Amino acid sequence: MNRSKIIASSALASVMAASAANAEMSISGLYAGTLTDADGGGLASGFSSNSIYVSYSDSMDNGMGVSVAMSLTAEGLLTDVNFDTGMGVIGLGNGQDSSVDKLDGSPACFSLNVCGGAEMGQFDDGDTKSGDSVMYTNSFMGWTVKVSRGESVASAAGTDGMQMDIDDGTITTLAAGADLTTDADDVVTTVRLSGTAAVEGHDAVMSYATKGSFMGATIAAGLSSIDMNGATADTDPSFVTVSYPLAGFNLGYAMYDGDNGNEETQMGVGGSMMGYDVGVGFYDLDATTDSEKMRVSVSKGMGAASFGLDYTETDVSGTDTGDADEWNFMYVVGF
Repeated sequence: MNRSKIIASSALASVMAASAANAEMSISGLYAGTLTDADGGGLASGFSSNSIYVSYSDSMDNGMGVSVAMSLTAEGLLTDVNFDTGMGVIGLGNGQDSSVDKLDGSPACFSLNVCGGAEMGQFDDGDTKSGDSVMYTNSFMGWTVKVSRGESVASAAGTDGMQMDIDDGTITTLAAGADLTTDADDVVTTVRLSGTAAVEGHDAVMSYATKGSFMGATIAAGLSSIDMNGATADTDPSFVTVSYPLAGFNLGYAMYDGDNGNEETQMGVGGSMMGYDVGVGFYDLDATTDSEKMRVSVSKGMGAASFGLDYTETDVSGTDTGDADEWNFMYVVGF
């Protein structure tokens, strides 16, 4: 779950809570920007969230609650509609995520706006393949439980076409379902001129997640079931996160198993010092090519705006390719 979604969820929760009592519409906005210097390669700017949020909540004639939350971001307009039945909340709309995506945020990351779930491996939380999910949420004895069902996608057959070799201009027939080929002397040598490759579909993604407290620790866990319709292997990616407060500090642990040969483990500690929020996180990816990452974060909240500074060091096992030292200056402004 990326940091912009975490911030967006918090903003939506706040405005929805504020409007519930009076059944009035509320609006809020957020901009999270970053200035980055990677390996001294010069300063680059970007943003992780540039959004406007509108929400409305009320009660229907039968006493059930209903709320609508709309978010306008660079990716488009997303709408969540939630019905509180008294025996759980049913969520609809194109803004619904997979259940895992809702709860897989890492407690081992303390950056102002770059934190999310898995950072280094191929961990598919099921959100993208779910499409417009239907989600059920309920709480039992202090534990939140979420179950979502995504949309199924049918496989699409390929069509005949042509491809051109960029080196010599040769045009060849591209069989139905075939993808672009390469020559031995170049990495990428062809471009599709016509026709389409076959597209593999998948069954509806089922996703399950829960979060609650046990003996002072906050624990979250979840699993998505992704069943493909072709040669691609089915996967059941899962995660577990644990956070625990100790002597004024927060200890965080996260494990993301992609069920595809990639497993990422995260550990971190954070707290407050001299009016600043500080933290350090360590990330380890066990994959075909292992890699490690360390991040030191310092941030300061100043009312309507917050500022943060990260130093991130990445080390790829057995090679210098991918190694990096990166500085990020971040600013978040909300209204």
